[in-house]
Amino acid sequence: MSLIARYIGKTVLLNTLLVLLVLVALTGIFGFIGELDDVGRGSYGVPTAMIYVLLRMPGSAYELFPPAVLLGSLLGLGGLATHSELTVMRSAGISIMQIARSVALIGLILMLLVALVGEFLMPDAERQAHEVRAAALSDRVSLSSRTGYWAKSGPLFVNIKSVLPDTTLVGISVYDFDKGTLKSVVQAEKAQQQPNGHWRLESIKRTTFNDTSLQNQTAETEIWPILVNAELLKGLSVPAESMSASNLVNQIRYLRRNQLDSRVTELALWTKIANPISTLIMLMLSLPFVFASQRAGGVGQKMFVGILLGIGYFLLNRLVTHLGLANGLSPAVSTLIPLTIFSLIALFGLQRIT
Repeated sequence: MSLIARYIGKTVLLNTLLVLLVLVALTGIFGFIGELDDVGRGSYGVPTAMIYVLLRMPGSAYELFPPAVLLGSLLGLGGLATHSELTVMRSAGISIMQIARSVALIGLILMLLVALVGEFLMPDAERQAHEVRAAALSDRVSLSSRTGYWAKSGPLFVNIKSVLPDTTLVGISVYDFDKGTLKSVVQAEKAQQQPNGHWRLESIKRTTFNDTSLQNQTAETEIWPILVNAELLKGLSVPAESMSASNLVNQIRYLRRNQLDSRVTELALWTKIANPISTLIMLMLSLPFVFASQRAGGVGQKMFVGILLGIGYFLLNRLVTHLGLANGLSPAVSTLIPLTIFSLIALFGLQRIT
């Protein structure tokens, strides 16, 4: 890597991280203000709310990374253009494509960084955030990463291995006690809440304890009027977009194997694939605005248009993916449409300035 490439890359990287820090801090402040409504419920106090907001910051950084890259690149390269450094580079024989390659190289590094955050840092942080919040808001739940979730419902103690984003329970064990004596243990492969609020348990094994013996029974399905608080489960279940790619793949296989709707999870997986790629596209999108501002006046205006494009990508991506999901469009297609549109805009802009 040449000295010029390192200098451009460092400028873009530092400005991107600065913008990202500001955006994440603002998101955290507004998030903390929103959590103040729940302060005082159960044991949920200000310190717990702060921990919850801090644990959610990696997820905010992951979501805001593409627009932060665009803004950071516009600020960094725009600063070089304002101080005529880009003009000096071009006068020294460095072409726009060479500068674009230097920006693309830092883009690959940023792609790797955002992929690592989304795969390793964000999922654990989001899970811990939801668990901390749910445990503080309710005294009927106990959380353990090894044994799953424990909840109490009347005389029943319920152990849940996993909670899917749609609040489907996987790996349920129900312990029924009477005056400190274990009466029965019910194990089910999964449980889904029905529209009337009842729970449908599937692949059930029941062990009943008598004074001198025990009795084993099996059943395909059972309907239970009461199992666990559904509102509590919404707090425990981590949104699909906050999960790692490996977990999303496993959930898609599970949903398909059980003939359940997997489109929401598939959309989250494709969004996770597209997010690092959009980081590189945002960098390439900034170049036409930076170099066009050298040829004509209105630097601030061009920067403003570039920022609007970044916001437009964010909004268009949300709109198309959700409309596609509602209208039966493939998650892969609905995710790639905004990516393709802005890729073509970036390529068209680069051709105009070269």
